[in-house]
Amino acid sequence: MKPFSWRAFISLGLFVSFLMLIVSGIVLYLAPPGRVANWTDWQLLGLSKQAWQNQHTIFSFTFALLSIFHLFSINWKAFWSYIAAKTHAGLGKPFEIFSILLLAMFFGIGTFMQIQPFSAVIDFGKSLSESWEEPQSQPPIPHTERMTLKEISDQFASGESPESLRGKLEKEGIRVTSLDQTLENIGSENNTSAQKVYELLDIAPPSQNPGRGNGQGRNRP
Repeated sequence: MKPFSWRAFISLGLFVSFLMLIVSGIVLYLAPPGRVANWTDWQLLGLSKQAWQNQHTIFSFTFALLSIFHLFSINWKAFWSYIAAKTHAGLGKPFEIFSILLLAMFFGIGTFMQIQPFSAVIDFGKSLSESWEEPQSQPPIPHTERMTLKEISDQFASGESPESLRGKLEKEGIRVTSLDQTLENIGSENNTSAQKVYELLDIAPPSQNPGRGNGQGRNRP
C-alpha cells in the first residue's frame, strides 16, 4: 500500500476549497437581500443565505490554511530560494512591476470610487438582488422575523395577547415552545418561513394599527 501523500491531500483540498469559494461567491452575488431572504426562508440547494455565507467564510479560512501548509509541504529553503530568484528576475522587469501595481491600484480605487466598469458590476449585482423584493415578500417592518410573539402582540396585534397569538398558530399546526421565540425560530422549527408564521397570525398590517410601527422592530440592526 502506498503511503499517504500529504502533497496530494493538500493540493486536492486547495482545489475543493477554491471551487467552493467560487460557487458560494456566485450564490451570494445573486441572492436576495438579507431582510428578504430571512423573511421568506429563501434557500438554494437546501441552504439559506446565512448558510451560504457560513460556507464562504469557512472555506476562505480553509483555503488560506491549506495554502500555508502547501508552502511547508515543499522544501522551505528551496521555496525561498525560488522566490528570491524569481523576485530578482522580476525586479529586472520594471515595466511589468509598475503595470501590475498600477492595475491593482486602479481596481482598488475604481471599486472604492464606484467608477466604470466596476460600478456596472456592483449595480448589476444590486439589481439582481433587488429583483427578489416583491411587495408580498416584504416584512411589515424591517427584521420582523426577529420579533417574538410578545413583541408582535405589543407592536401589531392591539387587543390580542401573546397567548392568543400562540393559540392561533397551534390551531394551524404550528408548534410554539415559548412566547419568547422569534418568528424566524418558530418557522425554522416547523419547516416554514417567518413570513408564513406571520400570515397565520392573521393580524392587520401596521398601517391599519394607528400609533404602531415605531417600536423595537424599527430600531433593530
